[in-house]
Amino acid sequence: MYKHLNSSLAVLLAGFALLTQHLVQSKLVFAHYLVGTVDPSTDHAKQDIDQAISVGFDAFALNVGAPDADWAKSTLQQLFDYARGKEFKLFFSFDFYANGDLSAHEKLYQAFKDQDAYLKYGAANLPVVSSYSGGAIGADAWRSFKNANNVYLLPNPEAAENYYSQPASFFQAWGDVVDGVFSWETAWPDAADAPTNVSSARDKDVKAAADAAGKTYMMGLSSLQYKHCCGDSWYRTGETNLPERMTQILAVQPEFTEVITWNDAGESHYIGPCWAEGLTEEILQYGNSDTNPHAGWQPLVSSFITAFKGGAKDAGAMVPPAGGAFAGAMWYRPVTKSCGGDVPRGSGAARDAVNYAVVLPAGSAGMQVRVSSGGRELATLPAQAGLNYGSVAGMVTGAQKLELLGSGGNVVASASSAVDVSDAPTNGFCNYNYYVVGLK
Repeated sequence: MYKHLNSSLAVLLAGFALLTQHLVQSKLVFAHYLVGTVDPSTDHAKQDIDQAISVGFDAFALNVGAPDADWAKSTLQQLFDYARGKEFKLFFSFDFYANGDLSAHEKLYQAFKDQDAYLKYGAANLPVVSSYSGGAIGADAWRSFKNANNVYLLPNPEAAENYYSQPASFFQAWGDVVDGVFSWETAWPDAADAPTNVSSARDKDVKAAADAAGKTYMMGLSSLQYKHCCGDSWYRTGETNLPERMTQILAVQPEFTEVITWNDAGESHYIGPCWAEGLTEEILQYGNSDTNPHAGWQPLVSSFITAFKGGAKDAGAMVPPAGGAFAGAMWYRPVTKSCGGDVPRGSGAARDAVNYAVVLPAGSAGMQVRVSSGGRELATLPAQAGLNYGSVAGMVTGAQKLELLGSGGNVVASASSAVDVSDAPTNGFCNYNYYVVGLK
């Protein structure tokens, strides 16, 4: 009898170990969340979390640039309160660009680390801490923080010596400090004066070194960078950056993906709502999600998340969410390159083009996408199962349109611009943020 019980117990323990290993090794997808003022009299925090859950995210990476601010603590408490008991978590991403004081971030972390919704990961089930920037504070500072707080440390140390140039040497110096690393800048091509594509070359090098050191790796997924505030203005190409990056992440197979971002209106790469109570009038001139929503990208991101978590290595395996017949979006700049106002650094990399991405289910055949600008057809292109995307040159002023055609040439779905393209500045500058229209 005892032998039988011991045998059964061994089987149960082995099964539990396999389940635990599966959970520890499961791929996760986060959304970088810029913590700003959220009015507690609204349901904005709830809307953020509910939308993120519907897209398929596992957690928000909470970017806190002002860890001592009461408004930041209020927003954090709203988010943690609503996430309690849900299959959705939160964790801190210390913003060292905004505040370089690790002790200030540590104090805020300690105030929230025991919240029910705080994300834990790894064999020891430790609280996760990440960062934006942070390599410059050095390995010793991070080592002291990790030893004092016993966290799963997944920072963005790319400013540290050897991170990109000799990643194996980096891990030799930081191996006892980090559990994984997050590369931020590889999510876009560098600002340039000519069109250029995003590359995963540096990701592959760092990922290989991380694997050899027994560390995890996180890649960033983003659409574009465009900023016209705070004394600066720049553009990092966004024509097809989002779908290009999806294909790269599926090929590289990191343990984590972080979408940059959920709500950073100031840099235009938001996919969720950007609450006006936390934004300046300067940013609202171009980064207003009420007048310029980017939610049309959410079904594409949802399709990617499912493929990534399922272990797909090719974007051909992507399928529309919820068993749909299609998912997709069109995006375009509201001005042509002939716009005569203030243009951002890197504007030479932009093209006058209508951009699109469409995901079709397995077995799709004979489908096409038709792109029109200013009432004139620019191109009709084939579409097949999985992810299809393109940047169709020739955008002119006026209305923009994307149509999905069935095998018989009939229009199955379309996306039409709500705002016409212009060649004139608004408020004295040429807005390089994208208008995003979901396929319906």
